[in-house]
Amino acid sequence: MTKIVLVTEVREPAGPVVRWDLAWPLFLPDAVGDIPAGDGKQVVPLARWFWEAMGRVMGRLRPDGPEAVWCVVPALTPAAEDLVIRLASFWSDTVVDYRHQPSENNCWRAPVVDVFGGESQSEAQVRMTEVYGPDEAARYAMPLLGVGRAFMRVEVVPPNSATARLHSHSAVDEYYLVLAGHALLRMGSHELEVGPGTLIGKPTGPDFTSHLVTSLGEGVTVLDIEIWPDREFRTKDIVYYPDQREVLWRGEGWRGAQVMSALGSADDLSRHYDDGYVREDDGSWRPARIPGTDPRDLG
Repeated sequence: MTKIVLVTEVREPAGPVVRWDLAWPLFLPDAVGDIPAGDGKQVVPLARWFWEAMGRVMGRLRPDGPEAVWCVVPALTPAAEDLVIRLASFWSDTVVDYRHQPSENNCWRAPVVDVFGGESQSEAQVRMTEVYGPDEAARYAMPLLGVGRAFMRVEVVPPNSATARLHSHSAVDEYYLVLAGHALLRMGSHELEVGPGTLIGKPTGPDFTSHLVTSLGEGVTVLDIEIWPDREFRTKDIVYYPDQREVLWRGEGWRGAQVMSALGSADDLSRHYDDGYVREDDGSWRPARIPGTDPRDLG
């Protein structure tokens, strides 16, 4: 099987070269060789680049794969080293580090994280913890568990707060697993108490809304899992917030919000598809001369 070799410079490698040292400044210019503290989503584009680069040069079902793939890395902090080795370990059972001196010691690492945030947390996992207050934090499990279609983080929510707004997704299946504490689950127009071991489902399709509110006098720890149709954050997803009557448009090429009252009827659009008009911000319309159409009739 192809092995992965970490080096600090290219020295006539006998195989393909993947240039972490060039990619890192492009994706994380303010943290070259490091992981920015907090939001784990910042690391996803860099991890995705490596994932796709590796897919072009090697794979476990490629009998013509090279003997070795050489990864040129910048100077790495312990957390960044942990991330690089973890991602490389998905692609090969043998990851060797030649940065200091040639060595055949295998530094392969398993794709596991501690969802309870104990002493067994890896360097990268500690770095990817976003702290909001003394009793509130989010520990990101991706991309430490690979660059797939899942987004995962553990949310520690203090009393008298909530995991997120009441919301639904148009293209993302979402699940919550309560790890500790008790909370009030708002789901559509219903409310019920939930506690440790409760797994909550919110698949796409019916625009089903839910969130957890810590109004029972204690905080909760929740594993939040989103399953995307494509790798995370690439899919165009519409998020509906009924309490605020807002819609969020997000995904590659999308980033905007709209008030629900401004949404027009699809039937009205269909009936007047071939008419010339301009839709106003409040949902009303006015006739307009548009090439290929006749102005819409005011009647």
